[in-house]
Amino acid sequence: MREYVFPPLLLPFFLILVLLPFFFLIFFFATSQVFQIVFDLDRSQAMAVFFLIIVGSLINIPILEREGKDVVREYNFFGIIYQIRQRQRITLAVNLGGCVFPSILAFKLLTELPLVPWLITFAFTSAIIYHYAKPVSGVGIAVPMILPPLMSVFISLSILSIFNYPIILLPKFAFSTGVLSALFGADILHLKDIEKIGSGVVSIGGAGTFDGIFLTGVFAVIFSMLIL
Repeated sequence: MREYVFPPLLLPFFLILVLLPFFFLIFFFATSQVFQIVFDLDRSQAMAVFFLIIVGSLINIPILEREGKDVVREYNFFGIIYQIRQRQRITLAVNLGGCVFPSILAFKLLTELPLVPWLITFAFTSAIIYHYAKPVSGVGIAVPMILPPLMSVFISLSILSIFNYPIILLPKFAFSTGVLSALFGADILHLKDIEKIGSGVVSIGGAGTFDGIFLTGVFAVIFSMLIL
């Protein structure tokens, strides 16, 4: 009898068909759990919020258009070099799922939190994120991924302790601080550097559910729960 040897699943297909859905499911349930903890939602409401964020990540809303730098392109035609100078335009947009929805959720939490300690936490966290965020041509504003959530948790915990507020507020404090300080420190304060990123559409929160603004809030809550 002839023996047949079936090769293992090729690595790219393994990553796409097995690992990627697996990690997405973990992220989905972890994020749903975050919404339940922070916003006191049941599982179905938390999943509905996450679904809206996923759908919203497909939508970019233009808010500003400005002139970019001149781009010079050279073409060699039978030894004769032609130069074409083009004026590029930059369109600034906000992503619905990666920026607008998380910001609305963060602002909603402010009605439940002490304002003065929150403002102090927000100011310190935004300053640190602004310092480490750098414009990268063709990419956007880059910041070390783990820094914003860690800073929002650490500073939130410190300020809550100084003002003698209960530590149970930490997840809500860290989520709202993380989201809004990432938006303000990394994106809004770096709008002056928009030309360094390049031409075309520059979207704040453009990576959607995997953008730094949204992920900062999610991981800030996860780190907070580890402390609690």
